[in-house]
Amino acid sequence: MSHTITDQCITCHRCHKACPTGAIKIQNNVLLIDPTLCNDCQGYYGTPQCASVCPTNSGCLPTYQVTGGLKNQVADYWDSWFNRYNNLVARLKGKQTNSYWEQWFDIYSQEILTLTTVSN
Repeated sequence: MSHTITDQCITCHRCHKACPTGAIKIQNNVLLIDPTLCNDCQGYYGTPQCASVCPTNSGCLPTYQVTGGLKNQVADYWDSWFNRYNNLVARLKGKQTNSYWEQWFDIYSQEILTLTTVSN
């Protein structure tokens, strides 16, 4: 799937710099996306970079949304992206009392203690 630059573009050139495939071209000071080069950044990033760096959030949209296709699919994508982000942030901020290594150390220490007590 390819992306298209819409009339919401403010020509900030962020998408041009962020595109890993070189699909975004500048012609007569207008940004255009070559659909034969645009691959949604697959193999480079998990998110299309033109859409992620766009300050208007609607200057770079998937082609199917611009042509009137599956409009809810983009909203679902960003909803899932933010849900995952918020879950990861919550996990990072949350109190991790029993991390893997703490459990490992506790079990190891108990095992060493039982081995040393049995041998005495």
